Amino acid sequence: MRPTAPKPLVSKSWWIVLLIGLVFVTAGYGLRYEIESTSASSGSSWPDLALFLCAYLFAFCLKPIQKAILRKLCQRAAQRTHHKTAR
Repeated sequence: MRPTAPKPLVSKSWWIVLLIGLVFVTAGYGLRYEIESTSASSGSSWPDLALFLCAYLFAFCLKPIQKAILRKLCQRAAQRTHHKTAR
């Protein structure tokens, strides 16, 4: 049976992933508004489509990113306890 990660590490890894997602969403909307402000045409729906497609792809990447962050957090926690017991 696989060892389970402590609850604080799981929630911390999800918070990190959500912050990364928030940064990407903010950058996407900022880029969209910048493109709309410089574009003279009113029919520019391609930034909306590009933003939607990137968000759709990012949604599939959330769980693998969270697992990678959780693995790193567990490794660091194990190293810290190993260093504390070695002293």
